[in-house]
Amino acid sequence: MRLDAFLKKSLLIKRRELANQLCDEGMVRVNGVPQKASQDVKAQDELEFPLYNRVLKVRVLALPEGNVKKGDQWSLFEVLEDKRIPAEFGFGDEDPFAPPPKVPRNH
Repeated sequence: MRLDAFLKKSLLIKRRELANQLCDEGMVRVNGVPQKASQDVKAQDELEFPLYNRVLKVRVLALPEGNVKKGDQWSLFEVLEDKRIPAEFGFGDEDPFAPPPKVPRNH
C-alpha cells in the first residue's frame, strides 16, 4: 500500500493531499529514511512525521482493506513516540528532524 494512502486510511492524517505534501517536502520518514508518497508500506515499518505541534513515530501493525472505522484505527498501528513541540518555538519551514542549532559562545 502506498505511504500516503496508509496515512489517510489509518486516520493518522485527515487528508491524502496533506500526506502527499508532507512526503514531497521530505517530512515523512519510513524506517528513518525520507520517502515519497508512492513508497510501499508494509507491516513492521516505522513511520515518523510531523503533525501540527508534535512529531509522531508509529509502527505499522497491519494494512487496511477498504474504509476503516474510527474505533478500528488502533489495530493498524502502535504509537512508539509522541514528541510535543512547544508553541513558542513555532513550526514553520524548519525541519523538525534536524538537530538543534549550535548556540554561539562568547569568548
